[in-house]
Amino acid sequence: MGYWCTLHLFDDKKFYKEVVPQLKGETGDLTEACREFLKHYYLGGISHLSSEKINSLIEYNIEKIISISNGLDETFKIHHKFHKGTNNDHQNLFLASLEGHYEFSEFLEYYLFKTCADFFPYLILGKGGVSRNFNIPIKTLCYPIVQELDHWNDFLSNDRMGITNWITNEDVELLYLDKENLHFEDNQRAEGFLNLLDVAYYNKLGFIVGVDMRDNQLKLLAENKLVHHAFWKEQHRQNLVFDSSI
Repeated sequence: MGYWCTLHLFDDKKFYKEVVPQLKGETGDLTEACREFLKHYYLGGISHLSSEKINSLIEYNIEKIISISNGLDETFKIHHKFHKGTNNDHQNLFLASLEGHYEFSEFLEYYLFKTCADFFPYLILGKGGVSRNFNIPIKTLCYPIVQELDHWNDFLSNDRMGITNWITNEDVELLYLDKENLHFEDNQRAEGFLNLLDVAYYNKLGFIVGVDMRDNQLKLLAENKLVHHAFWKEQHRQNLVFDSSI
């Protein structure tokens, strides 16, 4: 079996400047985004519910999203209490006791791809990560960056479904400048990664990785928020290694 991983473009500057303050309740209003989220993610939808019940669900979800978001550090990756756990058992017990974590992880997946990441086009990583496609010397700039990209942050996802990690544009720049150390032989996914690395570098974007995400819902979100549609049409014409709806 295994997990199904995909790699996507990510506007980390917008994420930290605009999206994180919204998730922490410092700016904006998540009400309408949460309403749309519930339409597609809430089991059975919400059309059959009363206005009172819908408003109650929205209020509950926003409260938990803001509360949990404020427990994360400035990278929005480290939860102070969760990462104090000394082993997986301790961390799993903490997640089981953290009310609203499931809703938080689902909303994070939805909201990142709604605002600052593009679901399409993406690179299929399949049942592994990026590093398995390359032979990367340990003492290089790119080695720890690729390791970070492949490291699954179990707080961001839920039961290993959802967002697993991301790297910033600064990390992408270092990868690009050190890409001669991304060694591979006859590997289509490795070629696809280098193609997407070029796109991210020249558009000053980062990367985000997800696993077993709710692709049926994410496909409904607006496309080409980060890179213009015409560019992707040309990439598609050249048969580069991306999965695309174009």
